[in-house]
Amino acid sequence: MLKNIQSFRIDIVFDNRSIKNEFLEGFGFSALIYNYFTGNFLLFDTGGNSEILIHNFKSLNIDIKEIKKIIISHDHFDHSGGLEGIYNINSEIEIYIPFETYTNYKSKFPNSKINKISNSIVIEKNVYSSGQLGTSLKEQAIYLKTLKNEIIILVGCAHPGLENIIVDANKFGNIKAIIGGFHNFRKYSYLKNIQFIGACHCTTHINDIKKRFPNQYKEIFVGSSLIF
Repeated sequence: MLKNIQSFRIDIVFDNRSIKNEFLEGFGFSALIYNYFTGNFLLFDTGGNSEILIHNFKSLNIDIKEIKKIIISHDHFDHSGGLEGIYNINSEIEIYIPFETYTNYKSKFPNSKINKISNSIVIEKNVYSSGQLGTSLKEQAIYLKTLKNEIIILVGCAHPGLENIIVDANKFGNIKAIIGGFHNFRKYSYLKNIQFIGACHCTTHINDIKKRFPNQYKEIFVGSSLIF
């Protein structure tokens, strides 16, 4: 029955904050996605420390070998640093990276299929990559489309500008939620119609966001489990 009413479960497995004793915190971000449409686990980013990441998977009772695909938002260590540890356990995992960072990965992970993302693609049913966005630093976000055709955005650090990611995601449907690091984002009008604002990790102005959107802002930390 649950599969008929739920689209995605998102478990935060790496972040700067943890308020649950069984989880460890660290600088970086990672979110485990369970796709009810396909029955697959996907991992968005891998945090900055594989030992912490693996510990947190054990706390969730998730077998890393069950993860089918990893999407790396951008080539900064706090988002890709845990990848090697995951690969050592599950070397056949499929990896999605921005095109311009391909040379940094092709020799490190020879057993994995590495997908070089330039433009928006379908990763699997109801899961989309934005394609690489930005100028000097390329970054991809992912968009999850629910049964109600609402969009859940996952971002790493939003270096291309969160407002640009929001505009891009609107092409796929109405945005219900946005989760991840907002970096220096301050164009708050872009958030006004978003029901779930899960700012975390590198969000510089998180207190301003919380004050401006008290009903929409949601605390995000390691161990958060979100259902959409």
